[in-house]
Amino acid sequence: MKLRLLTLLLATMALCGPTPLRGQARAQARTEGWDPARATGGWAYQEVDGSLVFFDPATRSLRAWMKGTGLLSTLQIVLPEVRKPAPASKPAAVAPSRVATDYDAAGALLYGIPRHQRPQPAAPRPALQQVPEAAACDAVPERWVIDSYSRIWMICDGRLVILNKDGQIETASALPAPVEDMAVGREGILILYRTLKPCLEKRDLRTGSVLWSYGDRSQLKDTAAQPLLVPLNRMALGTDGTVYLAEGASLAFTVLDPVKGPKDPGQTFFTCHDALPGRAALGRVGRGPMLSWAGKDVIFCVFAPSQVKACGAPESTGLMLARFDLLSGALEWIPTPLAEGHQLVGLLDREAVFLAPGGGLAYTPIR
Repeated sequence: MKLRLLTLLLATMALCGPTPLRGQARAQARTEGWDPARATGGWAYQEVDGSLVFFDPATRSLRAWMKGTGLLSTLQIVLPEVRKPAPASKPAAVAPSRVATDYDAAGALLYGIPRHQRPQPAAPRPALQQVPEAAACDAVPERWVIDSYSRIWMICDGRLVILNKDGQIETASALPAPVEDMAVGREGILILYRTLKPCLEKRDLRTGSVLWSYGDRSQLKDTAAQPLLVPLNRMALGTDGTVYLAEGASLAFTVLDPVKGPKDPGQTFFTCHDALPGRAALGRVGRGPMLSWAGKDVIFCVFAPSQVKACGAPESTGLMLARFDLLSGALEWIPTPLAEGHQLVGLLDREAVFLAPGGGLAYTPIR
């Protein structure tokens, strides 16, 4: 009888035991009630189902959220520590100069040696102060995407960090320059650096090694030494994985095959009111985000109204959305009520999703 009761007790404990990690994440997501109004920063990754993946710094986790449904899942991640700066080089040794004595001073007065030729008294050495070492802190992710194996690719503190599906770090490698855009392409990750001219590379999904690159890589060293304050070039992927690059103020796109890369690049032009539009005036703002509309051959770009006055855009007090139809080659302008500082992070069936400057989401209709 005792044995039978013990067996029943063990079976009950097994049934009430801990749930799998994914189940815990979903259960925690439902009970936490996380609100996207807490979302801050200038980046969110949009999944193919339309959900947005935000980074929550308070819990060091990624939050998958969908409008109308709410929080879908939460995954806590491990972040690398901020890299310590290289130690300062020791000052060059100075040859010891002759030290003035009482006899030198007396001789100088007696024989009339000019003051500037007299030996100088030894200057006291400054006391050595030990600089306290700064406490280690986690690097803050700037960009992130999720590949087909549920691994997370992050840009953190000038490094490309790959996390497994449980949020643990697999690899972390240094990058040659700051990153502006990244996307999951066909059998690889696309990384666009923040440079004067477009500089893009495709990396292998398994190893993270560079498969091909496009653009002048010699500018990466200059950009790393003196980073640009605003983005000048942008990138988006078409429905078939084709890479579209927007360079500077141009409203035309450079087109790259996802496999061939820099071999035989193309150009695609757009007309607005049956005419080629002028060039945008980027100014101090730089070039805004560029996103492709899932399932449609359409790309959206964001401009400040002052940037596109000479491009056939209507008057607007808010940000201007540029709708590029890849099939018809038509450019259409869509005014929005949103002020500068809003960042485009996603495209839904009928709305564009923006991160507000002070946190939270804002929406504007698209067609």
